[in-house]
This record gives sequence, structure tokens and C-alpha cells, in this order.
Amino acid sequence: MARLNLLEETRFEKLPVTIFKNPKEASLSVAQRIATLIKEKQQQNLNAVLGLATGATPIAVYAELVRLHKEEGLSFKNVITFNLDEYYPMQPNAAQSYVTFMNENLFNHIDIDKNNVHIPDGTLNLEEIPAFCLAYERKIESVGGLDIQILGIGRTGHIGFNEPGSAPNSGTRLVTLDDLTRRDAARDFGGKSNVPTKAITMGIGTIFKAKEIILMAWNRKKASIIKKAVEGEISSEVPATYLQLSDNVEFILDQDAASGLTRFNTPWLVKDCVWTEELTRKAVIWLANKLNKPILKLTEDDFNNNGMAQLATEQGPVYNINIH
Repeated sequence: MARLNLLEETRFEKLPVTIFKNPKEASLSVAQRIATLIKEKQQQNLNAVLGLATGATPIAVYAELVRLHKEEGLSFKNVITFNLDEYYPMQPNAAQSYVTFMNENLFNHIDIDKNNVHIPDGTLNLEEIPAFCLAYERKIESVGGLDIQILGIGRTGHIGFNEPGSAPNSGTRLVTLDDLTRRDAARDFGGKSNVPTKAITMGIGTIFKAKEIILMAWNRKKASIIKKAVEGEISSEVPATYLQLSDNVEFILDQDAASGLTRFNTPWLVKDCVWTEELTRKAVIWLANKLNKPILKLTEDDFNNNGMAQLATEQGPVYNINIH
């Protein structure tokens, strides 16, 4: 399971990123890290406390943990889990509930004590929610905090259901879901109108206290939000950018999700390149778009001032490159 591009220039990236060839290899690696933690804690007679996520992204991680339990005897007797979020209102036995999701993908197939499983309660009355959220935070603290928090990322940049506008010190609370988030969930609910407008979620501040945070993302649909989260300015408009402030975070990506990062998308800005015809064409068109100039009017200075001096030197004069 080779991690890719460890020697790449990464100066545009504001947090650690590890890239795998495909989601399967990435998922196996994350599952192995979780299994290692569980075994280390078992040897010390301690509990392993996991913060878990739902959605398509972690399914292969859970499948591998189930395999490790069934085929290699990994026990979950010492594991305590806290899920990030749940729709509100939501019955636990509904097909779309995260209780159903976690049972079907993980809990029903391992030897975890169900008393050690914690998922926000979507059946509460509104007035009960603040006390429940406070108790959820205290429960996490009472078992020593989260050892690992698994995250996905939504196309709004949300982590958990911390939508744009969330505060970096926010705790577990009831939130209103962004329209894009509800659109993305529409298929599961048979239409956007059936998607709940609210959810109970751990806060960004809650996530931050985890000893280790692993954010996973697969496929090109996530590439543009991953670029913002990894390379962009910290902003409440993209809540995942707050993770740049953590010393304990790592983004685990497949090649498609990483494809928007500067080192892949515009590699000439970070390193010397092997200038294939395809890369040359991409770079020259990029430069023309960036400067809003016709290709034939691009100058030596334009190339030199925008990270393309190597191309101009190796394959110039620039006029010939433009003509070609």
C-alpha cells in the first residue's frame, strides 16, 4: 500500500496530507491505524475511544474492521464510540438514521458492548436537546476524550454537520442544514423535501479535542473543497479550514480527491516539471486564462513571473511555445 508523493513539494498545503492510489488502499490504512490503537489500549487494560462518521466515505474502513474482527480476532470489547451527528428529528430504526447506518455497517458485526455506543438522539423534544448535548460532551470527557476522530467532508466544507458559519469553539448542538447538504442527501430520502432541515452534531471545538483527527475524502467531486480546506485561508465559510489550526490532523485522500491541490493541478508552481506536450498545453492555457490574454500575446515576463520560467528556458523562445 504505497503512499504517494511523499517527496512532493507541499508549501501550498497548510496541514499534513497523505495520498493513496485509490480509496480501498486508503481505507485499509485507516482501519489498520484504528486496529493498532485498539490493540495497544487492550495491552494497557484501557478503553479505546473512537469518534465515528457516517456517509459513503468510511464504509470501506468499517468493512475492514469487521473483517479484522471475524478473520483475525480483533475484539471491540474495550471500544467506546461517539458518533459525530444525527439528523433531527429522526427515529433510530428509520432507514436513513445514523443508528441504522452504524448498526448495518459496523456494530451488528462486531463484539462491541452496545452500552459503549453513543449516537446523538434524534427523538428528543426540542427543549431536551441542550441538556442532552451538554451530557454528550461530558460523557466524552469522562472516558478520557476521543483517541481518534474520523471525519468526512461535505461539499460545503462541513465536518460533522458544522455548516458554514460555525464557530471554531462550538460544542455539540442542534444546527440547521445547508441547502447543498440537503440536496446531497436527497437520494437517501427520496427527495430533498423529505430531508430533515436540522441535525444534532458534535461541534468543531469537540472535534478539536481529539488526540488524532483523520479526515478522509475520495473522488473528484471533493477535489475543489479539499483544495480550499488544505490550501485556503481559515474561514467560517469553509469550516474544514479550522483543521489547519490543529497539530493532530491528517487528511487521507485518494488521487482524485487530491487532484485539485497545487502540486497536482498546476505543478509548475511548486517544482521543476517534465514538460510533456500535454502539460505544456495545460500550463500555457492556464497562464492565458489567469492573465486574461490571448496565447499569442503571452511574453517571456508572463512566463517568468508566473512559475513557468523553466518551460521558457528549456523550450523557448516563448513565441514558439505559444505558436505550437
